[in-house]
Amino acid sequence: MSPSMFLHVLLAMVVVPCAWSAVTLRQVSSVYLPHGFEFDGTPLYAMGDHGAVEQITYDARNHHIYTVGDATILNIIDIRYPSAPRVVFRQYLPGRATDIDSCGNYIAVALQAEPITRPGTVAIYEMYDPVNNDLRLIHTIQVGPLPDMLKFTKDCRKLVTCNEGEPANTESGDIVDPEGSATIIEFSSGFLANEIEPIVRTATFHKFEQHAYRYQAKGLRWLFPEVTHGPENNTRVTRFSLSQSLEPEYLAFSHNETKAYVVLQENNAIAVLDMETASFEEIYPLGSKYWGTASLDTSDEDGGINLREWPIYSMFQPDGMKSFTHRDRHYILTANEGDNKKIQIGGERFTDIVKGRDIMKDSLLGADFTSTRVKRALSDETELACTHFSAYDGKDRWNHEKFSALHAFGGRGFSVWDAEDLSLVWDSGDDAEKMISNYHPDIFNSYYKESALDKDIRKNFDKSSCKKGPETEAVAIGSVGDQTVLFVANERSSTIMLYTLPDTDLISPVFQSIYWPGKLTGTWREAYESRTVGDVDPEDLRFVSSEDSPNGRPLLLVAGTVSGTVSVYEVYDDTDVTASAGLVLPGILTTYLTAIALTVYTVQ
Repeated sequence: MSPSMFLHVLLAMVVVPCAWSAVTLRQVSSVYLPHGFEFDGTPLYAMGDHGAVEQITYDARNHHIYTVGDATILNIIDIRYPSAPRVVFRQYLPGRATDIDSCGNYIAVALQAEPITRPGTVAIYEMYDPVNNDLRLIHTIQVGPLPDMLKFTKDCRKLVTCNEGEPANTESGDIVDPEGSATIIEFSSGFLANEIEPIVRTATFHKFEQHAYRYQAKGLRWLFPEVTHGPENNTRVTRFSLSQSLEPEYLAFSHNETKAYVVLQENNAIAVLDMETASFEEIYPLGSKYWGTASLDTSDEDGGINLREWPIYSMFQPDGMKSFTHRDRHYILTANEGDNKKIQIGGERFTDIVKGRDIMKDSLLGADFTSTRVKRALSDETELACTHFSAYDGKDRWNHEKFSALHAFGGRGFSVWDAEDLSLVWDSGDDAEKMISNYHPDIFNSYYKESALDKDIRKNFDKSSCKKGPETEAVAIGSVGDQTVLFVANERSSTIMLYTLPDTDLISPVFQSIYWPGKLTGTWREAYESRTVGDVDPEDLRFVSSEDSPNGRPLLLVAGTVSGTVSVYEVYDDTDVTASAGLVLPGILTTYLTAIALTVYTVQ
């Protein structure tokens, strides 16, 4: 019996009536949202990428959750009684919604254009009026292409959008790649309905163009600066500027809201936006994470969970982020999902991915690459052959066609950064994959696809290991009693990890529990139809403090995009409770039990 198997047996023995102290989740309710309606008004429900919900916001005064998604439907869910939520209002939107935020008596919705390369729109509404059953539109404001995220300042006077500017193809096959940007919408007061025309300013990356190669040398990923395409006897070169390559994804404000931190996910960087001048003042490449001292699973062909240390790297590439203050110092918390980029020009496809097997087949390792173990593994499907590596990073200094180091996509966890200089303060290492493998191994690095709808849920096990692993997607921060709690959602396994921050100067989050509300019985379709599928692909998390909660208890709101669900969870400090299927032991007890398991195993 292996040490890990022995640990599972030991855990099974102790996860019976047992007391411990940990911050955990308790599911209160879930609402399954339709992605559309028949002509007769019959709602259409389905598991998969149908856009029923992606992002949410919370109105604390009325205890309403507002939801939007690709399906162009805005839903309002009343959680005055959290165990009995009900949809009280629905409205079709004039386009596909990418985000929603609220402030005071207003909500703002980001809408992409068709095609997505055209300027997007922000629609601002007054909060839902239950007396007149109305959601009144008060402003429609043009912003940059594909506004992927938006956020109000606390006084409601400023609203910032991240305009991702993703490329798309015309009907003739030509590519259009808009520049990435951020838009600041400024109102003269917090009474937005009284405003005739707000001030709209757009921040671009033009000033960085003349220093593009310097930033690239510092680690900023300038993808596809030029692409050669067409038949061999008539090739063409299409060039893309740095501004076109930079794609703002997500934002968080500084503690005093004088700056906004803007994630450039594909570019593996964070840009700092000056809120006063509406200009980007700096771009900070985030660097890479070394896996020679931490373990990851890099193959879906290895027959199971195989966490190994490899002398390779991966890029952090955050998606969701939050800023916070701890003991008078300011930090940024990021969910390091990872992302790659694909474009198409004239029918030809280009990507920044190169698989391990192709690195060896095409002899792409440079003279400086010395690890014989990695060289062998790149030809082994159970090790690194299927792993997705960056085709742009880690190039040999003498021959830029070859690699001196290999970089995978995504940090497979979460990180804390110093808000002053964006230096790395703390990283979760291999916690995400280890915790999932220990406590929910049947959904380890799971990867739901439409083709799997009628297959056993366990069949999707390990499918994302070659790519980005757990794809840590979203984060939230809140206070539970006198503790600061970090909530971290993993997209692929649909799990939520909880950590606390000790009240010390040293930032060192402590694992508390990991939660998965789904059931493993049957197929995905059966689990969905029986309403036991959980929150598949948790894209958004919102913490609700006990002061803003309808029942006086802190809550976590979760949007499951693939399941089309919005769920309410109570967050509590569990000081004396019987273990349940969804939650697990806190870090200190896990460490203790692991030590026992390894000691007993060694004695054997």
